[in-house]
Amino acid sequence: MQPLIARFRSARYAPMICLALAFISLAFLEVSITWLNFRGRFAWQVISGSLLLTLLLYQWVLFFKRAFSGMRLGAGDLVTHRWVGVAATYLFALHAVRMGYAWMTALSLCFFLLALTGVLTRQVLGFRQNWLYLLWLTVHIGLAAAMIPLIGVHIWVALAYE
Repeated sequence: MQPLIARFRSARYAPMICLALAFISLAFLEVSITWLNFRGRFAWQVISGSLLLTLLLYQWVLFFKRAFSGMRLGAGDLVTHRWVGVAATYLFALHAVRMGYAWMTALSLCFFLLALTGVLTRQVLGFRQNWLYLLWLTVHIGLAAAMIPLIGVHIWVALAYE
């Protein structure tokens, strides 16, 4: 357990994203964040949602850079990817005041699992076998891909009914 805690502490983004996941857990428990229930809530939802979408689209740059350009990723690319992921998780915690129904719960759960797999990286868990790393990478990218249609439905429903 001690080596895991030491690796967790060395990954500076890990405690930050865990705190954000705790905030998201409050939304799963339907805990209302009263200071977010202000008059311009729809405007806040549009602004925060647009910023969140921008951050998530930026995250896909890493995938396309790796998959289609044939370039190896530098350490700076991964560090940026992690910190943008942390920022997106905090913004999601502020954007998703409650879980909602069906599609919204699926989107929130998918985002939560994506952030959780994002924090449980090779740096934190120290995968020794390559197949474990490939499994982790497949799950992480698969969850990110699953979010795309869920985000599309969410945007369509949110704008159609407001």
